[in-house]
Formats: sequence, structure tokens, C-alpha cells
Amino acid sequence: MFKRVVMQVIFHIDLNAFYASAEIARNPKLKNKPLVISGQSRRSIITTASYEARKFGIHSAMPLFQAYQKCKDLIVLPVDFEYYHQLSNDFFNIIASYSDVLEVASIDECYVDVTKIIQERNFHPIKLAKEIQQDVYRQLHLKCSIGISPNKFLAKMASDMKKPMGITILTRSNLKELMWPLDIQNMFGVGKKTTIKLKEAGINTIKDIADYSNYDILRQIVGKNALLLYRKANGIDSRMVDPQQNELKSVGNSTTLPYDTSDEVILYDTLKKLAKKVSSRAKNRNLISNSISITIKYTRFESISRQTTINSYINDYEIILSTAKMLFDANYNGRAVRLLGVSLNNTIDKKDYKEQLSIFDSSNDKTNNNDDDLDIILDDINKKFKKPIITKASKIKNKNIQKKYLK
Repeated sequence: MFKRVVMQVIFHIDLNAFYASAEIARNPKLKNKPLVISGQSRRSIITTASYEARKFGIHSAMPLFQAYQKCKDLIVLPVDFEYYHQLSNDFFNIIASYSDVLEVASIDECYVDVTKIIQERNFHPIKLAKEIQQDVYRQLHLKCSIGISPNKFLAKMASDMKKPMGITILTRSNLKELMWPLDIQNMFGVGKKTTIKLKEAGINTIKDIADYSNYDILRQIVGKNALLLYRKANGIDSRMVDPQQNELKSVGNSTTLPYDTSDEVILYDTLKKLAKKVSSRAKNRNLISNSISITIKYTRFESISRQTTINSYINDYEIILSTAKMLFDANYNGRAVRLLGVSLNNTIDKKDYKEQLSIFDSSNDKTNNNDDDLDIILDDINKKFKKPIITKASKIKNKNIQKKYLK
């Protein structure tokens, strides 16, 4: 299939059971143990389950109390986003050493165009994939699966076929055997609601989507996306691996509280921790944004999301926290909260940013530039809400609550 490279070769690389594997890498004593990453209360939802835990029928999105029913010796560890994101950065740096045509898809997966290195080194793609797997495991003690294909969609589908530490080649010449028999719920891009509607219409496998005789039915159900799904089911995807199309357009963190609470001291403290993590992650990736949002999920799973924009692109902790607190105060209804989240939205790379109308140009004094910038941004937010909602911690002297949560 790839004896002579006359087409592009794309890898989709996926870290296996990433959060759980990261904890095992940090503590090898957890190896071969049933492990999940989750909140600590029994009603918490499992984020990731190790392969040993999956043998008991435990999976992500399962309530923790159900997992305990399946495995009494289950080990439960809390989410450590800071650690996971550092490992994620290390992982992407390893992959980037093979090709700079890399597109991040999520914290634990990426697409990479390896056409050039295969041509230069006269490698078979499988040999290169094995080298990458070994390199990642040697440096990070993390296993990854790799899908190999001429396009992104097939590469993504291929990486899911063999886990953990699998390598699969999927092309238009073998997709009839490897991909078409799969249930439509396994097709990337087909959600749960669409799956139900398609199955009600008699479309059960990817082969059914690829069959043109079903196209009218497909169009009635998914509308303008029908052609896209039909093409992908037939192995056609013209998208290029684009490093500028980093799908991590938002940098966010959320946390499920240990118990539902309306205690504002606890809620403000949670916002503080979330803002600190978001700021750290954005700075590590050299990302900035002028859009900040929060998510509040109440006891009965009712949730709201609110966002605001400011006049400058930032990743500053104090501004993120102040804005998140402002949004919280303006929208919180006093009920018990189950989950809080803070995000920077529509992020851009700091080095690519050129502010056309800088609000700082009029200042000739550069010695306190950062302080001046912060003052102007906070003033902008306060003007938007027509009252002094937020201020710098250094200007707060006797307001204990604000001093505690804005320092």
C-alpha cells in the first residue's frame, strides 16, 4: 500500500487511557490495577478508566457508585489537570520532532503529516509509527495508538481500531473490510442523537452510510452534512493537516465539587483555583484571548454558561479571576452548585497577535506598563457593568472576602 510514497501520509496519534496512564507513569505501583480518574464522592462521574478497570465493565462517563458495584477494589484518583497538561505538552513536543506539520486535536491526540520524513528516510510508515511509539513510551511511559492513512478521517478511524499500543493502516483499498462493517456509533462525527435517528431509518453500519441508495434518507436526517458523511464513509476527506487549526480554541478547566454547596467562600475559592489553572495552561501554550466564560452547573444538572469580552488579549491570572468572579456574581442564583468551570475562548497564539488599536500607545512610561495595562482592562470591565465590580488586589485593604479571593 505504501511501498512508494506518492501520496500524503497522515498519522493520527492517540494516547491510550491518557489520564489513567499518566497516573501509572507517575506511580508504577498502580500498573495492572483497576484505576479510574474521578471526583471523590460516589455520585461523581468517571473521567477515565484504566484498561484493567475496563475489564470489569467500567468506562468513562459512568457514575462512580456504579463502578464500585462492579469492582470493590477500585482505585480512585482525582483529576490533576496541571500534571496532565504538562505531559500533553511533552507528548506534542516529541511528535513535533518528527514533523512540524502537526495539528492538535485534543489534550491527548493529534494529526501529523509525515510524508516528508518518510520520503527523506525511505521508511515504511509502520516502521516510523513503531519508532514514535517507542520514543513516546521511553520518554513519558505512555502508550499510544497510531492510525495511518492518506487523509485525516481515515487516520482517526484507524487509530481507534487497535488499543492499546496499536498500529493500523486504513486506506480506500481496505476500508470495505475494516471500516464498513462497523456500527455507525463508531463513526467519527456521528453523535448519539444522530445515531438513534439513523438506526430508526434502517442505517446501522458505516457501509449503509456509504451506500448511495441511502443518500436521500441520510439527507433527510442530517441535512447539509449528508454529503460530508457520505464522502467520509467512502474514505474521501480533503482536509489538510493544518497547524493553525488547533482545535483547542478554548483553554478551560472545570471541576465537580466534593459535594453540592451554596457556600460562596468555597465557590470563590474554586473559581480562584480554576482561574490559576487556566492562566497557567494558556501561558504554557503561549495563548491569549479577549473572551472569558464561566459555567455553573446546579444540583439537578441544570447548567448555564456566560461569557464576556474585554478590550485586550490576555492570559493574566488576575484578570481571568476578576472577570470570572464578575460573571459569577452577575448570574449565580444562590442555589447549590455541583460544578464550576472557567475558560478562555477563541484563543490565539501570542506571537501572531498584533493589536491594531493599542490602548496602551499613549503611555510613554514603560516602567509600570503591566500595571497600567491591568488598570485599563479592569476599568473597561467595570465600565461595561456601570459599577466598580472588580479591582486589583493591591488596592483592596479592608475587604476581607475580596482580598482573600483576588490576591
